Amino acid sequence: MNQYSPDIPDDEKWKLLQEVCISDSKNPQIIEMSRMLWMLSLSRPIVFFKLALALARDGIEYESDIKQFGHEDIAGVTRSPEPNDAIDAYVRGHDDCDAKARLFVALCLAAGFNARLWPLWKHGVLQHVAAEVEFHGSWIHAETILSRARLGEMHEHVPKEIDTGHWKLS
Repeated sequence: MNQYSPDIPDDEKWKLLQEVCISDSKNPQIIEMSRMLWMLSLSRPIVFFKLALALARDGIEYESDIKQFGHEDIAGVTRSPEPNDAIDAYVRGHDDCDAKARLFVALCLAAGFNARLWPLWKHGVLQHVAAEVEFHGSWIHAETILSRARLGEMHEHVPKEIDTGHWKLS
């Protein structure tokens, strides 16, 4: 039996977080969303990736777990999973970076593409989670929390807002 805790070490959290995307991709609602995106893309992979990114980036407003729950909340990692965890952030309309990236990865996996979470580590601490999808042997970055991020842009290359000089979170 798993021992779930919000105090899980970052390296263990990262390992488990990568695994939950696979189970997310098997959720019937994720499969149906992925199928609809594939139809809308007219079976063009890059268009599918852009639609999946838009859904994860713009369909879930960024809000930190600390603000929402007072601690890190990752289904299947810091707490036991529930049947609708794969779609919960989208239904709720707000969540943090790992939930947004998980949705993108799950949609891509459900469509048959290789996809994975992408970590940003600073001094051994997991600071941020984004996503990547493989296409023609290359990994394409998907930054899911910056509103101006385009498919393939790393966070440091996303333009900041002219009036504030800061990134606008989606």
